[in-house]
Amino acid sequence: AFTHDRLVHTNTLGLRDREPAKLDEVPRALIDAVIVTEDKTFWTNPGIDLAGLSRAFLENLTKGRISQGGSTITQQLVKNRLTGNRRDLARKIKELILAYRVNEKYSKREILREYLNTVYFGQGSYGVRAAARRFFLTSDPGSPQPRGKQLSELTVGESALLAGLIHNPEGDNPYVHPDLALERRAAVLKMMVAARKITQAQADIANKEPLPTVKPPSELKPTNAWADHVQAVLLADPRLGATADDRRKKVLQGGLKVYTTLDPSTQQQAEQAVQNGLVGASPGFAGALVAMDPKTGDVKAMVDSRPYSESKFNLTVDGSGRPVGSSFKVVTLATILQNGYSRNDQVDGSARCSAPGLDGDTTNFEAGGGMMTVQQATSESVNCAFVRLSTSVGLDKVVEMAQKMGMRSNVAGRQPVSEWKRVLTFTLGVISITPLEMADIAATIANGGIHQDPVFVSKVVGPDGKVIFDDTAKPGNRVLAPDVAACEASILHGPLDDPQGTASGKGIPGHDGFGKTGTSDHTVSSTFIGGTPNLVSFVWHGAPDGDVPGAGFGGDRPARIWNDFMSRALKSQPDAPFPPPGPSCDAPGKLVNPALGRTTAVAPTPPPQTRTTTPSAPSAPSTPTPEPAPSLSSPQAPTTTRPAVTLPGVTGPPPPNSGNGVGGNG
Repeated sequence: AFTHDRLVHTNTLGLRDREPAKLDEVPRALIDAVIVTEDKTFWTNPGIDLAGLSRAFLENLTKGRISQGGSTITQQLVKNRLTGNRRDLARKIKELILAYRVNEKYSKREILREYLNTVYFGQGSYGVRAAARRFFLTSDPGSPQPRGKQLSELTVGESALLAGLIHNPEGDNPYVHPDLALERRAAVLKMMVAARKITQAQADIANKEPLPTVKPPSELKPTNAWADHVQAVLLADPRLGATADDRRKKVLQGGLKVYTTLDPSTQQQAEQAVQNGLVGASPGFAGALVAMDPKTGDVKAMVDSRPYSESKFNLTVDGSGRPVGSSFKVVTLATILQNGYSRNDQVDGSARCSAPGLDGDTTNFEAGGGMMTVQQATSESVNCAFVRLSTSVGLDKVVEMAQKMGMRSNVAGRQPVSEWKRVLTFTLGVISITPLEMADIAATIANGGIHQDPVFVSKVVGPDGKVIFDDTAKPGNRVLAPDVAACEASILHGPLDDPQGTASGKGIPGHDGFGKTGTSDHTVSSTFIGGTPNLVSFVWHGAPDGDVPGAGFGGDRPARIWNDFMSRALKSQPDAPFPPPGPSCDAPGKLVNPALGRTTAVAPTPPPQTRTTTPSAPSAPSTPTPEPAPSLSSPQAPTTTRPAVTLPGVTGPPPPNSGNGVGGNG
């Protein structure tokens, strides 16, 4: 049973098809057929049948083992729900005692309803509704595909066939042993006539009905990516059993009610946005989106654009993920702000850049260069500026922050964190990450620096009505100071609001939102991360089956998908603005040295909006006067031309239009 704030039973989870029905929904013919075959004295016995027990006792005594149970419907219910079907005397005595007590506590209608909803009919079908749907197909007007029958549509012959299967679901299986199934159905119809539940004429007609021929799969599997992941989450939860076998039995056969965090409306909006955004995409490319409530960690939507039946894995959660490009810069930004940096700190954005002791070098997507503030470097997603920021604060701190904000070290196919190679381009998103992890990182920023683990299952209730676990109010873990989270959210307005931002114009109408684009090396994937205090999401676009160039840039397709989805999802909600950043966010800037961290203070930097220019009449080109590289011991005022400079341990700029480096940009 899957739910979202209410109980909604489905047949999408696991190996067992089980969907309860009210007793009034079950046809009278099916009720009569079950009672005459399984427990003729059901309406009058005290939960046990003494005559039946005597016959079973004599049979078992003759054979020297328990071969018959003489079980009533109440006993079978107790066995199915409480004691199991192990054949020994102690278990049988316990079953008798419990059956008697159940009969005293519950009405016959309640017992019969529970029995009809839990008894096994074969072919993975538990309960009468599932059996009707899976065994008998009928045409649906206007639809090319047949559908399973509703309970109300069952004939007398079909009711007799199902009742006959209870005793021996596999031996009398109509698909495997049609002759035995016909014999068993005829025997049930004969008993119904003898009990005056039907006439002989009705039995004759029912005996002529054809057997079902379209075989349903004996083992049910999830039918969508959401159900597949929820099943995996449940099977891994130790609260549902100490061993894998224990959990499998409880999850797939335990009659659990599972409340999930899925919001159907949000899911539909996410699917529509991804579908719209992929129009015109290259063949073989796909999209993925994960949306979360940052306050609770509840995953509200999860989209893998590929048909579930054709996908080998779930793009949003499976495997070690894919490089996410500059979207990962939000982690570096959080790291430097947590370590005392401000938006006004100045860093060299010149390309090409390298650093002592770290492998490789990289460049900017555009030639770029010169001194710039952290705010400017973020808005324009300048690679070399962030490389220098990450090395100045220390890559180990960036790795640690990634873990705290939501990147997990136990993802299958990924190296342990201790083995992550500290490379120059680490800050540029070269480590593979799943969309779920990136959405989790966004949620930490949006939630004022408090991290919540992603939640897919909010509550599980056992068949007895007792709550097994309830995760609806899990406490979070603070990983960023409130002022740091507010500062980061403010800085990340830049990519959306700054005219030179990498996603300029992609903000959410009427809502205070932050965002950051990402493009991996050679455009093999493009991404967007962002959100509001009430909803965050991450979008990935690329080729699922390999590193194929052509995904474009994060400010294009992923940003459009993100904007489309967030605008839909938040349309009817009031704006929830982020808290204003504290004084430390706008503290006087200092010069950032990639090897030494922040050093000398520099003159105040104008806010980003002052960088816009007003067109003027053309004039003759002039050559700007070169300015000296800033000294590490004296202030350096910012310049509007942002000339290339060289700091200790960093190489100078490459020729113009040097191309994209490892990790991509924007």
